Amino acid sequence: MLSILSKHKLLQSKFETKIDQFNNILVSIVIAAIFILAYSAILRPINQLQYQKVIQYSQQASHPKTQDMAESILKHDQIRRVEYLKLLNAYQFESNRIKQYPAMAQDDE
Repeated sequence: MLSILSKHKLLQSKFETKIDQFNNILVSIVIAAIFILAYSAILRPINQLQYQKVIQYSQQASHPKTQDMAESILKHDQIRRVEYLKLLNAYQFESNRIKQYPAMAQDDE
């Protein structure tokens, strides 16, 4: 009776090991697929609306570093999403750093 139970436990542990290995492989495949899809999505070119935003950023003068970056991006034949996202990040960073105060009246001088 004891040997039957030990054989059952041994078979059960082997089966659980195979299931664990299968789960690990499946999770690894899903994670790899997510990374591959994300990488391919970031290398795609931007759409027309995003291109118009890059042109708008290149023509504004309130954020000079963002303007320079947008002008350099426009020199490329094809703008990738990763460059566009870097531009948006730079614009947001520069917007947060710049403090815009209201105009002073001439009497306040």
